[in-house]
Amino acid sequence: MSNAIKVVAILCAKPGKGDALKKALLACVPASRKEPGCLFYHLHVDRADPQRFVFMEGWKDQAAIDFHQTTDHYQKMVAAAADLVEHREVLYLDELSQ
Repeated sequence: MSNAIKVVAILCAKPGKGDALKKALLACVPASRKEPGCLFYHLHVDRADPQRFVFMEGWKDQAAIDFHQTTDHYQKMVAAAADLVEHREVLYLDELSQ
């Protein structure tokens, strides 16, 4: 099993707030990708529901995630998205190998 941690974060915008949420989330992507310990950091929109955004992230370890959550760009995203999100779910995943 790899020590790398995968994160899937699903954020659903409040009605009429999809464009604003998209802007807030996208603002965090470039700086997050440059962080030490970031393996990948991708933002997606659901084709069936354009109000649902999904982050797919890969981090070297828990310390990299902890650091990410203290960064200025992450904190700004959280603050900007606070009143725009209706539902949020975050999964922290360990890969199983055979």
